Amino acid sequence: MTGQQIEVVRCRYVSGVLKEIEIEGSNEFVTPGAVLEQRLVRVNGRQFVCKYVSRAAGARNPRLYDLLENEIRAGARLGQSYPDRYPPELAQLVAYNIDAEEPFALLREYTGVPVSGPVSRFQDTERKQFERALVRTLRLTSEAGVVHGAVGADTLRWNNGQLQLIDFESAERVGEPRRLGTAAGRSPEQAAATGLVDARDDLWAAAVLIRRLHLGPSADVQPDRRNDPDRLRGLLDPVFGNTVEHRPSAAELLVRLHGDNHLPAFVDPDARFTQGRELFENVARRKSVPAPSTKDAAPRKRTRRIFPFLSSMLLVSMTIVATAVLV
Repeated sequence: MTGQQIEVVRCRYVSGVLKEIEIEGSNEFVTPGAVLEQRLVRVNGRQFVCKYVSRAAGARNPRLYDLLENEIRAGARLGQSYPDRYPPELAQLVAYNIDAEEPFALLREYTGVPVSGPVSRFQDTERKQFERALVRTLRLTSEAGVVHGAVGADTLRWNNGQLQLIDFESAERVGEPRRLGTAAGRSPEQAAATGLVDARDDLWAAAVLIRRLHLGPSADVQPDRRNDPDRLRGLLDPVFGNTVEHRPSAAELLVRLHGDNHLPAFVDPDARFTQGRELFENVARRKSVPAPSTKDAAPRKRTRRIFPFLSSMLLVSMTIVATAVLV
């Protein structure tokens, strides 16, 4: 991923298809919320963002491989959750290769500019528009079971009313143990890395950002929220004043903001495992039936019962392995 050249690389698309592509050109690219190296590249005449770990950087800091894996896992999950109409509010992973000597992720070119510039000039109407767009974006990620982990001005882009969340390097999956992180605005549970990832984890960071949007720099030096405007307290107190299990969801918060709660068609990626799980459970139940007492019939019955069980287990295992490779 170095130099101005045409490079042929193997990669796997989010759909699971393995292909060789030609990457043309290579220009340095920086976003304030990214730790990974990035370049703007062209594939088939279109421009993409390429995040990667160079050999030198990986040798200096092996943690970079984990950040790239986080980006790929989150991007693959989001892509599989919204296969028909991908929401423009989210950075879109197109292809990746985690096993290459210099592993990389290829994403569609981002839209807009870092939100830290425009947000300082927002009027009241634009602030409300931003609030709705931010919570709607987290509604999309939470539906897919993805927690960004570093929501803030550095990971958001703004384009004439359209918000986009990028840099999923700190992303986690709902239900996994929380990891330690250093991003500003993380919830108390995230900061302490206790318990399991919850879809509402990112709402704390969103609330911090919304409060800063209204109060400016004074928000950081005045943690006491009792003097905040009534509308702001009414919106954010349920987030700040509760443990994660009692905080409102993104969907509930969006209702309070009178935002658009209609989402593009969603597909549950875990549904692929349903048939395999049901097969396993059915065979396991059959296996638990006591063997007949007749001595002559016992060996034949066991043979018929054990063979389907092993075959089914193999089928389930192959399905899980194949799916894991694609993701």
